[in-house]
Amino acid sequence: MAGASEALERGCWASMAPGSVPGVGGGCGKAESPGPGTPCFDLRSQQPRPHCHCRPAVPAMAGSFNVPHKTSLPEGIRVGTVLRIRGLVPDKAGRFYMNLLCGEEPGSDAALHFNPRLDESTVVFNTLERGTWGAEERGSGIPFQRGQPFDVLLIATEEGFKVVIADSEYHHFRYRIPPGRVRALEVGGDLQLELVKIF
Repeated sequence: MAGASEALERGCWASMAPGSVPGVGGGCGKAESPGPGTPCFDLRSQQPRPHCHCRPAVPAMAGSFNVPHKTSLPEGIRVGTVLRIRGLVPDKAGRFYMNLLCGEEPGSDAALHFNPRLDESTVVFNTLERGTWGAEERGSGIPFQRGQPFDVLLIATEEGFKVVIADSEYHHFRYRIPPGRVRALEVGGDLQLELVKIF
């Protein structure tokens, strides 16, 4: 996964070796036969990468964010989309969340509710549809520690959202709501948010 972090900084999956990121094979899937498509962007230079023809990366947002923080995803997400969220868990954190929402208005459906609960030593995964929560899934253990930084990848695969934490696959949440309906990423709760990137 060291190569994954470097490629994430470059902002283009096509430059990575196939299989170097769990659930993402062969870059953006179209780099082998360049043709019509939207070029990826190098997040450092903000210039298009001519060899890569996949959806454009949303410019990186780094710094210290007020939470809750919402990032618009007007084109939705599709298989191969990767969302990277990096931050710090405060010393007295109770719980925080990352939601993939189907709209930006209050009460929108959530295709993924990812909810680390340090106060319960568990991580909850769920969906919210028409105001009703689905069946909870729980991750194995809690990979977050108070006072420590974190780096989370949410990867859209063929079957569901793969969650990678600190370069290790943590959980695979099967789709209950099609990922194409997602329109926003919301991050909030007891955390210091430092980076949001979408590839």
